Amino acid sequence: MRLLEWARRHARANGWGNAVARLASGESDDAVARATGLPRATVVGIRSFYDQLAPQPSVCDGTACHFGGAARLADALDEHAPTGRVRCLGHCYAAPAFRSGDRVFARPAGETPESWIAGWGEGPALQEDIAPIPRLSLATPPVVLRNLLPGARRTRLGEYHLPSGVEILDAIGAVQLRGRGGAAFPTAAKWRAARDAPGPERFVVANGDEGDPGSYVDRLLLEEDPHAVLAGMLACARVIDARRGFVYIRGEYPRARATVEGAIREARATGHLGAHFDVAVVSGAGAYVCGEETALLRSIEGLRGEAQPRPPYPTERGLHGRPTVVQNVETLAVVPWIARTGRRGGSKAICLSGAIARPGVVEVALGTPLARVLEEAGGGPPTGRRWRMALVGGPMGRVLPRSRFDTPLSYEALPGMGHAGVVVLDETVPVRALAEHLFAFAAAESCGACAPCRIGTSQLRRMPDRARLERLLDTLEIGSLCGFGQGVPRPIRDLIEHFGDEVFA
Repeated sequence: MRLLEWARRHARANGWGNAVARLASGESDDAVARATGLPRATVVGIRSFYDQLAPQPSVCDGTACHFGGAARLADALDEHAPTGRVRCLGHCYAAPAFRSGDRVFARPAGETPESWIAGWGEGPALQEDIAPIPRLSLATPPVVLRNLLPGARRTRLGEYHLPSGVEILDAIGAVQLRGRGGAAFPTAAKWRAARDAPGPERFVVANGDEGDPGSYVDRLLLEEDPHAVLAGMLACARVIDARRGFVYIRGEYPRARATVEGAIREARATGHLGAHFDVAVVSGAGAYVCGEETALLRSIEGLRGEAQPRPPYPTERGLHGRPTVVQNVETLAVVPWIARTGRRGGSKAICLSGAIARPGVVEVALGTPLARVLEEAGGGPPTGRRWRMALVGGPMGRVLPRSRFDTPLSYEALPGMGHAGVVVLDETVPVRALAEHLFAFAAAESCGACAPCRIGTSQLRRMPDRARLERLLDTLEIGSLCGFGQGVPRPIRDLIEHFGDEVFA
């Protein structure tokens, strides 16, 4: 904690550069230590924490890609050059995918994984991520996708036409808007707490670290509707009286960063940003846990993205020790619409991937049964395949067997559904294989800040029997510092409940 407080003071005195950004730009450990004043050992620790500070071509090992041909793709690429692994590239609808430099390549629509991979080494026509993310709405009116559906009138700069801070807070409070990033915390309560906290300055942070395999709606919004997100940040700034904001975008989304930076320049040129509230973009460097708000703030400060004890909460002591609102991208994108119309935005964007005929983003009213989403929007299973289960909300989310696909998609009916990305798995996927995938993800992505999570996640796959595994899950859930370790047991418990000893087969 002493290092953290020292780094905060040092950063305030020396501008907004940080060790993570310097390392990502290619500077050596010694150069970064000299420039920042951090001990060299601290710089080495920062470099070792983030996956993308040692860049190499990486194959996506997110859930849809893992069960959609990632291993075969990696084998084909390894014949030409060594490849690493990345947990998700946000191309779950076109699995498998890989990244080389700032370019992402995903399976072209209409090709099977086998046909795409089979041509490797023969000079295949690579499909970069230029194809639009499929999108559809079952909600009327669409709110999240209001500017993104075919025929939509793109308001763009009109998103910044907002009422006063008092009116904005009243509007989001009246409709009971809750965060769409997973925790579902009441948005008005969070903004009110930051507004009322004492401090000489306040910050607004958009959490674009969308790391859950199976979710890519934040990527869609950042790349194709960035002004809605920035206008949502401006709305928050008016409520809490903030002068500065940051959009934290995961390093796996290089195009999103470029698009948002362009939108910021456009908003400044037209006077919507800059004079009273300005925004900068910060890139992540490859760490799933940075989606947790305290870890994300440490990353912006240029340190290891490790979760911090709460209280104090970020609304009291956040970025550089100042009151800070950290809000999910999807939540911010709906705020301008609610502020202007006063109408309830009771819908959620659901990402579909895996064993589904029509993958993509679909906006639905909260409470819509999963089965309806999969059948009407997703077109059912691919020809000749039968569903077995679905992972909802990523590796910290929920597992539903086919018999439970009538479950409503809501935070009340399905606690822990998180970001609500849905990866459907067919009968070719053994239950144990999904369990092993979840175990590996947990062990790889634990930040190591607390012993229950650091040690517990590494022990998961060694549990030979049900009783010992359940005791370990209890330890993780009760003893972990943040929502990562506390959430690891959730899908594993679902697997045990619905499939029993198949988990241990």
